[in-house]
Amino acid sequence: MNVTLIHHSGVLVELAHCSLLFDYYQGALHVNKEKPLYIFASHAHADHFSEKIFAIDHPEKHYILSDDIHTAHDHLSVSPHHTYHLNNLTIETLFSTDQGVAFIVTTEGQSIYFAGDLNNWHWIGEDENDNKWQKEHYLAELNRIAHRHFTLSCVVVDDRQEKAYLEGLEAFIQMTTSDAILPIHYFGHYCISEALKKAHIDAPLLFPDHDGYTVTL
Repeated sequence: MNVTLIHHSGVLVELAHCSLLFDYYQGALHVNKEKPLYIFASHAHADHFSEKIFAIDHPEKHYILSDDIHTAHDHLSVSPHHTYHLNNLTIETLFSTDQGVAFIVTTEGQSIYFAGDLNNWHWIGEDENDNKWQKEHYLAELNRIAHRHFTLSCVVVDDRQEKAYLEGLEAFIQMTTSDAILPIHYFGHYCISEALKKAHIDAPLLFPDHDGYTVTL
């Protein structure tokens, strides 16, 4: 499995027989045209979805889009708490604490978790009722996947949350296991990876340090 963090939350996963592209909206994209390409968008926010995905040059494209995205292009529309089957993919969805869905994709004996904007969005100084809602609903979604193991997990780590920025990641690590965890939602702030190294988190974290960061798992 080759994994590339294109930019922000845009992730390309190349498997033996297909490629999966998540939440692409900008950045250099290099896709193997000899394998089917499955293109996912977790919700309609501009930092997770762009109409440019429909112009990707590839002979075999399949689109899996959250149901808050409205387009005339042929696609599979998905909503939270459902399971879908598309060719050799099993696609499960979770409710996002912001908008849209999170994805769990199982294929070729691999399982990939992609958060989208599912996170404990605890904002310092905001109404504590809002922060309580975020925590309760985030943990409720994690309870749905408690004790599951993923080959790759793409988990939100956003330093705009200040001292609360690790809360979502830490809960995810406590409730699931992964072969590798790729932090996403950086907005290009790769200093977050340096902060994560210093935090000495006991988990198989990856530390992306530039757009186009690639690792083989």
